[in-house]
Amino acid sequence: MVKKISTILISKNHLETTHRYLLFFLLLVISSYGLAQDYSWSGNANDYDFFNESNWIDTSTGLSPANGSINPSQPIHFNLYLSCNVEANEAIVLNDSNTLHISNGILNAISISGGQVNINENSYINLVANIPLSNSVQIYLNSDISWLRLSNVNPNDVYTNYLSTIFVFQDIANYPDNIRLDNYYDNGTVIRIHNFDTTPLKIYTLENLEGTESSLSIDQVYGGSSIPNQMNNKIRSLFLSKGYMLTLAVNEDGTGKSKVFIASEEDLELQSLPNFLVDDISFIRIIPWNWVSKKGTAGDIQGMNNTWFYRWSNHGESDLLREYTPMSWGRGGADNDEDISLYQSKYKSTHVLAFNEPDDCNGQSGQYGNMCVVDTAVAVYKNLMKTGLRLVSPACRQGAVFNWLDSFNQLAIQNDIRIDVIALHWYDWDANPLNSPNANPQNIFNRFAEYLENVYDLYGLPIWITEFNANKHRTEQVNREFMQLALPYLENLSYVERYSWFEPVSGTADYYDSQNNLTLIGDFYKNYESSASIPEAIQIGPDNLDNSVVINNYIYTCEDSDSALSIDQDQGLPNSEIRIFPNPAIDKINILSSKPIYNIEIYSINGKLIKKQLWYNYIDISSLQMGIYILKVNQYYFRFIKL
Repeated sequence: MVKKISTILISKNHLETTHRYLLFFLLLVISSYGLAQDYSWSGNANDYDFFNESNWIDTSTGLSPANGSINPSQPIHFNLYLSCNVEANEAIVLNDSNTLHISNGILNAISISGGQVNINENSYINLVANIPLSNSVQIYLNSDISWLRLSNVNPNDVYTNYLSTIFVFQDIANYPDNIRLDNYYDNGTVIRIHNFDTTPLKIYTLENLEGTESSLSIDQVYGGSSIPNQMNNKIRSLFLSKGYMLTLAVNEDGTGKSKVFIASEEDLELQSLPNFLVDDISFIRIIPWNWVSKKGTAGDIQGMNNTWFYRWSNHGESDLLREYTPMSWGRGGADNDEDISLYQSKYKSTHVLAFNEPDDCNGQSGQYGNMCVVDTAVAVYKNLMKTGLRLVSPACRQGAVFNWLDSFNQLAIQNDIRIDVIALHWYDWDANPLNSPNANPQNIFNRFAEYLENVYDLYGLPIWITEFNANKHRTEQVNREFMQLALPYLENLSYVERYSWFEPVSGTADYYDSQNNLTLIGDFYKNYESSASIPEAIQIGPDNLDNSVVINNYIYTCEDSDSALSIDQDQGLPNSEIRIFPNPAIDKINILSSKPIYNIEIYSINGKLIKKQLWYNYIDISSLQMGIYILKVNQYYFRFIKL
């Protein structure tokens, strides 16, 4: 009996202790909640200025903060909830204990220091300073569809200097396991979550993003019956988040009529697909886009400040600073499933280069497997469509681009085989370089420019110059002066996407001398600043199968109410449209709504999404840890306390 009484007394004491702890926790949370000043973006000033206090409202009172409380380069002592497209033309400084939350918005800023930044769903922060993050700021990437872009810090420097300040949800960023460091042209980096479950594409069975809907993941090949919700050959519209490339084809292996869509800097919304794809899509592949500049190298050559390179094979890998573009040098690189899988597995790679000078029956790839026969080459090239990558044509010798490659292209069109880019080589062989070692560089350049114009007039497609120089039989000075004329021209020529000077290792056009020191040519090439390969916000063709213009229907809109995380917890919305109770709660929260509930989401206070299901007008929160959470019901937000 004594033992039983003792047990009861212990249980009672434990219960009283628990109640006291809960009461203390509740008072602490409610006290801090009541004292905290949280401000949400309202846009009431009708501008996009982050530092204009009139654009912010107190999440409890609806009042704007005092003038001078959100100043450039001065600590901000509030928690800020940001949406919409906002500009900060000077440094943002957060107090160490405060947080900037961004959801469904874009922040273009100089730099951020101190405190914590939560980049939530559909949110993007773009920073342009050379030192964009400082003073122990912590960046939390809380959504796969989001990024932090540092325009003037390259991926190597991000890895060395900034990775420790970045978190993927609650985990420390670990490259390449949970984080991507993609190129952003010459000097920048796009930092985003690496997760194969990322779903940047939504497809619909009806036009105008209506009907049955499915979300598709990156780096998978969807073909035929593997397209979700029985949507094979039943797709009429789509939405692709920015930062991704999409390939669609009518045959489930990726062949047949097809098209590549690139959402580079802007979301892509197609309310109606091109006619040849309507209700006829059986192949889908989505991959992350990588932003490269025009300048590359023919060969894996280090130290040229380029963002891409290729080797004359498919055996290479991207690194932190450069995208590797694989090449199917000849027949052996495209006629088996292993090679197709290899191309699909390449990190950062968005294109595949086809054969190297197959027009030459006595050399290069043309001498093997009858690849100099156009019919044979086209049949092998067709297999590359299975990669779901953007396709670059075979690169022919200088004159063959007007005959052999033209025949190749015409046969490809007849068989619905896509070419997205024309590759070419140029060495000025037609000008008899053996007998003109000191030719005028200006005349060489004029012939080069005319050649490019003629190629573009013939095909009307973007051009990659994968090998070129003034010819190895000409002097170093001639090659150097030709390069000094050619690079500015190529950088400003809109239809040239990429180029790579060819180093013949002859002493006349090389980057390095025999002591591995930069030559004058190498120094010029290294230090020449390159522009964006594809500068458009979106890029949809043309290709050799389709010249139709596809219009992006996406229009950026901002719903300020989405950021108002401040609705009175007891009174519900001002019009009593939605009410939640009890608050605080232990096991469940009831939801009363005068309108249908079509979306329920719960976020932790640092922005991590916790999906929950609605059961008979309540949600079960018993599994949540104690703390403050944000509940989204339809487009409205509420804060609640879990005990």
